[in-house]
Amino acid sequence: MIRQIKEQFTEEILTEAIKRYDINNDTVRLLGGYESFVYEYQKNNAFFILKISHTIRRSRNNIRGEIEFLNFLSNEGLAVSNAVPSTRGNMVEEIAAENGSFLAISYEMSLGKEVSDEDWNESLYEKWGEFLGKIHHATKGYEWSNPAFKRQAWDQEVQLKAEKYLRPDDVMISILKERLTKLTSLPKSKDTYGLTHTDFHQSNFYLHNGDIYLFDFDDCGYTYFVNDIGITLYYALSYPFKEFDNKTEYYKLFFRHFMKGYLKENTIQEEEIVYLQDSIKLRHALLYLYFHQTNDVSNLDEESMNWLKELQRVAASDDPMLTIDFVQEFKSIYNSIH
Repeated sequence: MIRQIKEQFTEEILTEAIKRYDINNDTVRLLGGYESFVYEYQKNNAFFILKISHTIRRSRNNIRGEIEFLNFLSNEGLAVSNAVPSTRGNMVEEIAAENGSFLAISYEMSLGKEVSDEDWNESLYEKWGEFLGKIHHATKGYEWSNPAFKRQAWDQEVQLKAEKYLRPDDVMISILKERLTKLTSLPKSKDTYGLTHTDFHQSNFYLHNGDIYLFDFDDCGYTYFVNDIGITLYYALSYPFKEFDNKTEYYKLFFRHFMKGYLKENTIQEEEIVYLQDSIKLRHALLYLYFHQTNDVSNLDEESMNWLKELQRVAASDDPMLTIDFVQEFKSIYNSIH
Protein backbone atom coordinates (compact mmCIF):
# COMPACT_ATOMS: atom_id res chain seq x y z
CA MET A 1 0.00 0.00 0.00
CA ILE A 2 1.15 3.56 -0.73
CA ARG A 3 2.96 4.69 2.41
CA GLN A 4 1.27 8.12 2.53
CA ILE A 5 -2.14 6.40 2.69
CA LYS A 6 -1.12 3.86 5.31
CA GLU A 7 0.43 6.55 7.53
CA GLN A 8 -2.80 8.59 7.58
CA PHE A 9 -5.21 5.75 8.31
CA THR A 10 -6.49 5.63 11.90
CA GLU A 11 -9.07 3.79 13.97
CA GLU A 12 -11.11 6.99 13.91
CA ILE A 13 -11.35 6.81 10.11
CA LEU A 14 -12.57 3.22 10.29
CA THR A 15 -15.05 4.06 13.06
CA GLU A 16 -16.52 6.91 11.01
CA ALA A 17 -16.88 4.69 7.93
CA ILE A 18 -18.62 2.01 10.02
CA LYS A 19 -20.98 4.64 11.41
CA ARG A 20 -21.94 5.95 7.97
CA TYR A 21 -22.95 2.49 6.80
CA ASP A 22 -24.65 1.64 10.13
CA ILE A 23 -22.50 -1.45 10.61
CA ASN A 24 -22.32 -3.50 13.80
CA ASN A 25 -18.66 -3.18 14.77
CA ASP A 26 -18.64 -6.74 16.16
CA THR A 27 -19.18 -8.15 12.67
CA VAL A 28 -16.29 -6.26 11.03
CA ARG A 29 -13.27 -8.32 9.96
CA LEU A 30 -10.17 -7.05 8.18
CA LEU A 31 -9.49 -8.88 4.90
CA GLY A 32 -6.37 -6.90 3.95
CA GLY A 33 -5.91 -5.13 0.65
CA TYR A 34 -2.95 -3.99 -1.42
CA GLU A 35 -4.15 -0.53 -2.35
CA SER A 36 -7.15 0.01 -0.05
CA PHE A 37 -8.27 -1.17 3.38
CA VAL A 38 -10.80 -3.96 2.83
CA TYR A 39 -13.18 -5.33 5.47
CA GLU A 40 -15.98 -7.88 5.60
CA TYR A 41 -19.11 -7.22 7.66
CA GLN A 42 -22.53 -8.74 8.27
CA LYS A 43 -25.87 -6.94 8.14
CA ASN A 44 -29.44 -8.23 7.93
CA ASN A 45 -28.17 -11.83 7.68
CA ALA A 46 -26.08 -11.01 4.63
CA PHE A 47 -22.37 -10.37 4.08
CA PHE A 48 -20.87 -7.22 2.56
CA ILE A 49 -17.51 -5.63 1.81
CA LEU A 50 -16.40 -2.23 3.13
CA LYS A 51 -13.49 -0.74 1.18
CA ILE A 52 -11.71 2.41 2.31
CA SER A 53 -9.57 4.07 -0.34
CA HIS A 54 -7.93 7.51 -0.54
CA THR A 55 -8.00 10.48 -2.88
CA ILE A 56 -4.25 10.01 -3.47
CA ARG A 57 -5.30 7.08 -5.67
CA ARG A 58 -8.89 7.75 -6.74
CA SER A 59 -11.21 10.75 -6.78
CA ARG A 60 -14.84 10.56 -5.68
CA ASN A 61 -15.95 10.91 -9.32
CA ASN A 62 -13.50 8.19 -10.35
CA ILE A 63 -15.17 5.77 -7.95
CA ARG A 64 -18.58 6.88 -9.20
CA GLY A 65 -17.36 5.78 -12.64
CA GLU A 66 -16.42 2.36 -11.25
CA ILE A 67 -19.87 1.92 -9.70
CA GLU A 68 -21.62 3.05 -12.88
CA PHE A 69 -19.65 0.49 -14.89
CA LEU A 70 -20.54 -2.22 -12.35
CA ASN A 71 -24.22 -1.39 -12.73
CA PHE A 72 -23.88 -1.51 -16.52
CA LEU A 73 -22.29 -4.97 -16.48
CA SER A 74 -24.86 -6.22 -13.99
CA ASN A 75 -27.65 -5.02 -16.29
CA GLU A 76 -25.91 -6.89 -19.12
CA GLY A 77 -26.35 -10.09 -17.13
CA LEU A 78 -22.80 -10.44 -15.81
CA ALA A 79 -22.32 -11.68 -12.24
CA VAL A 80 -20.46 -8.83 -10.54
CA SER A 81 -20.37 -7.52 -6.98
CA ASN A 82 -22.67 -4.48 -6.88
CA ALA A 83 -22.14 -1.42 -4.69
CA VAL A 84 -24.65 -0.55 -1.95
CA PRO A 85 -25.49 2.93 -0.56
CA SER A 86 -24.66 4.28 2.88
CA THR A 87 -27.38 5.22 5.39
CA ARG A 88 -27.31 8.71 3.83
CA GLY A 89 -28.00 7.22 0.41
CA ASN A 90 -24.51 7.97 -0.89
CA MET A 91 -22.63 5.46 -3.03
CA VAL A 92 -19.32 6.99 -1.86
CA GLU A 93 -18.71 8.44 1.60
CA GLU A 94 -15.89 10.98 1.93
CA ILE A 95 -14.03 11.31 5.24
CA ALA A 96 -11.56 14.18 5.61
CA ALA A 97 -7.97 13.36 6.52
CA GLU A 98 -4.80 15.35 7.11
CA ASN A 99 -3.85 15.13 3.43
CA GLY A 100 -6.85 14.60 1.15
CA SER A 101 -9.75 12.35 2.09
CA PHE A 102 -10.54 8.71 2.66
CA LEU A 103 -13.34 7.32 0.50
CA ALA A 104 -15.58 4.55 1.84
CA ILE A 105 -17.55 2.26 -0.50
CA SER A 106 -19.56 -0.84 0.30
CA TYR A 107 -20.31 -3.81 -1.95
CA GLU A 108 -22.37 -6.95 -1.81
CA MET A 109 -20.26 -9.97 -0.96
CA SER A 110 -19.89 -12.12 -4.07
CA LEU A 111 -21.56 -15.51 -3.98
CA GLY A 112 -19.41 -18.62 -3.88
CA LYS A 113 -15.96 -19.49 -2.67
CA GLU A 114 -12.34 -18.82 -3.50
CA VAL A 115 -10.80 -20.73 -6.39
CA SER A 116 -8.88 -23.82 -5.24
CA ASP A 117 -6.51 -26.29 -6.86
CA GLU A 118 -9.49 -28.63 -7.34
CA ASP A 119 -11.18 -25.99 -9.53
CA TRP A 120 -8.05 -25.43 -11.62
CA ASN A 121 -8.99 -27.29 -14.80
CA GLU A 122 -10.03 -26.88 -18.41
CA SER A 123 -13.62 -26.06 -17.49
CA LEU A 124 -12.50 -23.10 -15.38
CA TYR A 125 -10.10 -21.86 -18.06
CA GLU A 126 -12.89 -21.80 -20.64
CA LYS A 127 -15.40 -20.09 -18.35
CA TRP A 128 -12.74 -17.54 -17.45
CA GLY A 129 -12.15 -16.66 -21.08
CA GLU A 130 -15.88 -16.60 -21.77
CA PHE A 131 -16.50 -14.14 -18.93
CA LEU A 132 -13.75 -11.80 -20.12
CA GLY A 133 -15.09 -12.03 -23.68
CA LYS A 134 -18.52 -11.00 -22.40
CA ILE A 135 -17.04 -7.93 -20.69
CA HIS A 136 -15.16 -6.90 -23.84
CA HIS A 137 -18.23 -7.40 -26.01
CA ALA A 138 -20.51 -5.50 -23.60
CA THR A 139 -18.18 -2.52 -23.12
CA LYS A 140 -18.36 -1.71 -26.84
CA GLY A 141 -21.81 -0.32 -26.09
CA TYR A 142 -20.89 1.48 -22.86
CA GLU A 143 -21.22 5.25 -22.45
CA TRP A 144 -20.71 7.11 -19.17
CA SER A 145 -23.60 9.27 -17.95
CA ASN A 146 -21.30 12.13 -16.96
CA PRO A 147 -17.87 12.95 -18.47
CA ALA A 148 -16.59 13.53 -14.92
CA PHE A 149 -17.12 9.83 -14.18
CA LYS A 150 -14.92 8.62 -17.03
CA ARG A 151 -12.31 6.16 -15.75
CA GLN A 152 -8.60 6.60 -16.37
CA ALA A 153 -6.76 5.25 -19.40
CA TRP A 154 -4.41 2.35 -18.64
CA ASP A 155 -1.25 4.29 -19.55
CA GLN A 156 -2.18 7.10 -17.13
CA GLU A 157 -2.12 4.91 -14.01
CA VAL A 158 0.13 6.27 -11.27
CA GLN A 159 2.06 2.97 -11.09
CA LEU A 160 3.40 3.64 -14.58
CA LYS A 161 5.03 6.93 -13.56
CA ALA A 162 8.49 5.38 -13.36
CA GLU A 163 10.36 8.66 -12.86
CA LYS A 164 8.33 9.31 -9.71
CA TYR A 165 9.36 6.10 -7.95
CA LEU A 166 12.67 4.94 -9.45
CA ARG A 167 16.20 6.31 -9.24
CA PRO A 168 17.07 8.50 -12.27
CA ASP A 169 19.69 5.97 -13.40
CA ASP A 170 17.37 2.94 -13.21
CA VAL A 171 17.30 1.19 -16.62
CA MET A 172 13.64 0.35 -16.13
CA ILE A 173 12.63 3.96 -16.83
CA SER A 174 13.68 3.83 -20.49
CA ILE A 175 12.61 0.20 -20.89
CA LEU A 176 9.14 0.95 -19.59
CA LYS A 177 8.80 3.87 -21.99
CA GLU A 178 9.74 1.60 -24.90
CA ARG A 179 7.19 -1.00 -23.85
CA LEU A 180 4.45 1.59 -23.49
CA THR A 181 5.29 3.10 -26.87
CA LYS A 182 5.06 -0.31 -28.51
CA LEU A 183 1.70 -1.18 -26.96
CA THR A 184 0.19 2.22 -27.67
CA SER A 185 1.06 1.80 -31.34
CA LEU A 186 -1.94 -0.52 -31.62
CA PRO A 187 -4.91 1.14 -33.33
CA LYS A 188 -7.78 2.13 -31.06
CA SER A 189 -11.34 1.26 -32.01
CA LYS A 190 -14.40 -0.08 -30.23
CA ASP A 191 -13.26 -3.54 -31.34
CA THR A 192 -9.78 -3.27 -29.80
CA TYR A 193 -10.05 -0.83 -26.89
CA GLY A 194 -12.53 -0.06 -24.13
CA LEU A 195 -13.38 0.10 -20.43
CA THR A 196 -12.70 -3.21 -18.72
CA HIS A 197 -11.64 -4.82 -15.42
CA THR A 198 -7.83 -4.77 -16.02
CA ASP A 199 -7.12 -7.04 -13.02
CA PHE A 200 -9.08 -10.22 -13.75
CA HIS A 201 -6.89 -12.71 -11.88
CA GLN A 202 -7.77 -15.76 -9.81
CA SER A 203 -7.99 -13.88 -6.50
CA ASN A 204 -10.58 -11.42 -7.83
CA PHE A 205 -13.43 -13.83 -8.44
CA TYR A 206 -15.34 -16.56 -6.62
CA LEU A 207 -16.95 -19.69 -7.98
CA HIS A 208 -20.61 -20.39 -7.21
CA ASN A 209 -22.04 -23.61 -8.61
CA GLY A 210 -19.25 -23.53 -11.16
CA ASP A 211 -20.01 -19.96 -12.31
CA ILE A 212 -17.70 -16.97 -11.96
CA TYR A 213 -18.66 -14.01 -9.75
CA LEU A 214 -16.25 -11.13 -10.38
CA PHE A 215 -15.35 -8.40 -7.89
CA ASP A 216 -12.72 -5.72 -7.13
CA PHE A 217 -13.17 -3.30 -10.03
CA ASP A 218 -10.91 -0.75 -8.31
CA ASP A 219 -8.46 -0.81 -11.24
CA CYS A 220 -11.07 -0.78 -14.03
CA GLY A 221 -9.95 1.49 -16.82
CA TYR A 222 -9.62 1.94 -20.55
CA THR A 223 -7.14 -0.38 -22.22
CA TYR A 224 -6.58 -2.57 -25.24
CA PHE A 225 -8.49 -5.83 -24.99
CA VAL A 226 -5.31 -7.76 -25.76
CA ASN A 227 -3.62 -6.04 -22.82
CA ASP A 228 -6.51 -7.06 -20.57
CA ILE A 229 -6.11 -10.65 -21.78
CA GLY A 230 -2.36 -10.40 -21.14
CA ILE A 231 -2.96 -9.31 -17.53
CA THR A 232 -5.10 -12.39 -16.89
CA LEU A 233 -2.59 -14.67 -18.60
CA TYR A 234 0.28 -13.22 -16.56
CA TYR A 235 -1.31 -14.31 -13.27
CA ALA A 236 -2.94 -17.52 -14.47
CA LEU A 237 0.18 -18.84 -16.20
CA SER A 238 2.82 -17.52 -13.81
CA TYR A 239 0.99 -18.30 -10.56
CA PRO A 240 -1.35 -21.27 -11.13
CA PHE A 241 -3.07 -22.89 -8.16
CA LYS A 242 -1.58 -26.22 -9.23
CA GLU A 243 1.96 -27.38 -9.93
CA PHE A 244 2.67 -28.53 -13.50
CA ASP A 245 5.74 -30.57 -14.40
CA ASN A 246 5.66 -29.38 -18.00
CA LYS A 247 5.00 -25.64 -17.85
CA THR A 248 4.96 -25.16 -21.62
CA GLU A 249 2.23 -27.76 -22.03
CA TYR A 250 0.27 -26.11 -19.24
CA TYR A 251 0.58 -22.71 -20.95
CA LYS A 252 -0.77 -24.20 -24.17
CA LEU A 253 -3.61 -26.03 -22.40
CA PHE A 254 -4.73 -22.94 -20.49
CA PHE A 255 -4.49 -20.63 -23.50
CA ARG A 256 -6.33 -23.07 -25.75
CA HIS A 257 -9.34 -23.38 -23.45
CA PHE A 258 -9.29 -19.75 -22.31
CA MET A 259 -9.37 -18.46 -25.89
CA LYS A 260 -11.97 -21.02 -26.88
CA GLY A 261 -14.25 -19.48 -24.23
CA TYR A 262 -13.28 -15.93 -25.15
CA LEU A 263 -14.02 -16.40 -28.86
CA LYS A 264 -17.53 -17.57 -28.01
CA GLU A 265 -18.30 -14.04 -26.83
CA ASN A 266 -15.92 -11.66 -28.59
CA THR A 267 -13.61 -11.44 -31.59
CA ILE A 268 -9.92 -10.59 -31.62
CA GLN A 269 -7.44 -10.53 -34.45
CA GLU A 270 -4.11 -12.26 -34.87
CA GLU A 271 -2.47 -8.81 -35.25
CA GLU A 272 -3.50 -8.08 -31.65
CA ILE A 273 -2.34 -11.43 -30.27
CA VAL A 274 1.18 -10.51 -31.43
CA TYR A 275 1.34 -8.09 -28.48
CA LEU A 276 0.51 -10.63 -25.74
CA GLN A 277 4.11 -11.29 -24.70
CA ASP A 278 4.69 -7.53 -24.44
CA SER A 279 1.62 -7.11 -22.27
CA ILE A 280 2.72 -9.92 -19.97
CA LYS A 281 6.23 -8.47 -19.65
CA LEU A 282 4.75 -5.04 -18.89
CA ARG A 283 2.66 -6.49 -16.07
CA HIS A 284 5.79 -8.02 -14.59
CA ALA A 285 7.56 -4.65 -14.78
CA LEU A 286 4.68 -3.07 -12.87
CA LEU A 287 5.48 -5.31 -9.89
CA TYR A 288 8.94 -3.76 -9.86
CA LEU A 289 7.46 -0.26 -9.88
CA TYR A 290 4.82 -1.11 -7.29
CA PHE A 291 7.48 -2.44 -4.92
CA HIS A 292 9.31 0.90 -5.14
CA GLN A 293 6.05 2.76 -4.65
CA THR A 294 5.24 0.95 -1.41
CA ASN A 295 8.66 0.24 0.13
CA ASP A 296 11.82 2.01 1.20
CA VAL A 297 14.24 0.23 -1.14
CA SER A 298 17.25 1.87 0.52
CA ASN A 299 16.59 -0.22 3.61
CA LEU A 300 16.06 -3.78 2.35
CA ASP A 301 17.49 -7.00 3.72
CA GLU A 302 19.69 -9.14 1.47
CA GLU A 303 16.91 -11.56 0.52
CA SER A 304 14.53 -8.77 -0.51
CA MET A 305 17.25 -6.98 -2.47
CA ASN A 306 18.16 -10.15 -4.38
CA TRP A 307 14.47 -10.73 -5.16
CA LEU A 308 14.16 -7.15 -6.45
CA LYS A 309 17.26 -7.51 -8.63
CA GLU A 310 15.89 -10.71 -10.17
CA LEU A 311 12.55 -9.02 -10.77
CA GLN A 312 14.36 -6.21 -12.58
CA ARG A 313 16.47 -8.63 -14.63
CA VAL A 314 13.42 -10.49 -15.95
CA ALA A 315 11.42 -7.31 -16.52
CA ALA A 316 14.30 -5.68 -18.44
CA SER A 317 15.06 -8.69 -20.63
CA ASP A 318 13.83 -8.74 -24.23
CA ASP A 319 13.20 -12.48 -23.99
CA PRO A 320 9.57 -13.64 -23.65
CA MET A 321 8.63 -14.49 -20.06
CA LEU A 322 6.57 -17.52 -21.05
CA THR A 323 7.65 -20.32 -23.36
CA ILE A 324 4.66 -20.30 -25.66
CA ASP A 325 4.05 -19.00 -29.18
CA PHE A 326 0.72 -17.28 -28.61
CA VAL A 327 0.26 -16.41 -32.29
CA GLN A 328 0.76 -19.99 -33.46
CA GLU A 329 -1.53 -21.31 -30.75
CA PHE A 330 -4.17 -18.71 -31.58
CA LYS A 331 -4.12 -19.67 -35.25
CA SER A 332 -4.72 -23.29 -34.29
CA ILE A 333 -7.57 -22.40 -31.94
CA TYR A 334 -9.18 -19.99 -34.40
CA ASN A 335 -9.03 -22.47 -37.27
CA SER A 336 -10.50 -25.25 -35.15
CA ILE A 337 -13.69 -23.29 -34.44
CA HIS A 338 -14.21 -21.69 -37.86
